[in-house]
Amino acid sequence: MFRPILLAAFLFLGQKHEAPKEPVVGIIAGNIVAPEKMTISQPIQVVLLNPQYAALWNTKLQEQLDAYWERYKPAFVQNKDLFFEVSRMAYDDSLRFVLARMTRDLGPNLKNYREASTPDGKFEFKNLPLGDYKIVAYGRVGDQQYIWQESIEVTGSLPQFLQLKKRVP
Repeated sequence: MFRPILLAAFLFLGQKHEAPKEPVVGIIAGNIVAPEKMTISQPIQVVLLNPQYAALWNTKLQEQLDAYWERYKPAFVQNKDLFFEVSRMAYDDSLRFVLARMTRDLGPNLKNYREASTPDGKFEFKNLPLGDYKIVAYGRVGDQQYIWQESIEVTGSLPQFLQLKKRVP
């Protein structure tokens, strides 16, 4: 009886115990590309949406676009350019909704997912778990409000660079 216990103890002590591995985290660094013939000269707000909030953003955006389409359909027949302005409203409303939810859910940790760019449009998010993200930036360039969006996948610890070029119509 004593020999099997002693043998098990030797086998257990003889095993190599590895230190717990640090989780792999990534970095997203990027810049916001200004509209043609314009320059970004003031900070732009940049929001990082994890898959949960990206799905919420997509759902809310589609709901807003559908609601505005039904409400303003007769006006769109008269003025097709109005659709672009109403689309901006839908994007803005959806972003406000998602930011309110993130503020409620994340509290003080929201600072890890929202930051102001440098005055020339550079931004960086650190210590990100691996996965898919959507980045949404919003702010003024010149006298107009713009919203940029882009998706990115963080696959490792090497920094990933992103240029936000895709603007909301």
